[in-house]
Amino acid sequence: MKPVIAIPQMGNDLFRKYMKSKYQKSLERAGADVKWIELDDKEKAVAEALSCDGLLLPGGADINPKMYGEEKSEKCGTPNEIRDNAEPVIFREFLKTNKPILAICRGIQLINVCKGGTLFQDIKDVQKCKHMDFFSRTGSIHSVSIDKNSMLYGILQTEKINVNSMHHQAINKVGENFRATAESEDGYVEAIELQNHPFCVGVQWHPEHMSKKSAEQRKIFSFFVSACQK
Repeated sequence: MKPVIAIPQMGNDLFRKYMKSKYQKSLERAGADVKWIELDDKEKAVAEALSCDGLLLPGGADINPKMYGEEKSEKCGTPNEIRDNAEPVIFREFLKTNKPILAICRGIQLINVCKGGTLFQDIKDVQKCKHMDFFSRTGSIHSVSIDKNSMLYGILQTEKINVNSMHHQAINKVGENFRATAESEDGYVEAIELQNHPFCVGVQWHPEHMSKKSAEQRKIFSFFVSACQK
């Protein structure tokens, strides 16, 4: 039987349907089914997520800075209140099960904030390499160095990988019990892993847009789905 991966609902406008399809196809290629979790009723959302074998926290809008104790700057985008309210609850409850969690872009930022971490609200004026290039999403725009003593290295079997990038915010302070396991050329956190957890990995780039062509990026989904089967 295929494992079922819970993903919080991102929306159903044309753009979000396109973005959602990339996660769905990447997981299906890896041998999993997807269950989109509606977020209007938090209690129901948690119950539905917990019935699944794994949790993927996807990209999307900027997280409200009040969640990490800061005032919203003019360069911070408009938060998605429904996701900001529901996803932390789903994440915290899912953590208790020790089931696998994969977090991508907004997802890595969310799990970091949920553990007391903080974010840079905008890095465009200080970044040394490009971090926001939607039109190059199927290729790569900068490299990432990976800690050899990490689960991510175990998955990819390389200390350097080229990635796409579609973010203007980044992790600042790393959350409690998380360890930064990869960084960009200009020193921003590109991956974190929760210590003493079987599989809780976050990546800042978007492997779902690269997985069709890239065997390396497919490994992220394959290992995640394999962990969910166990």
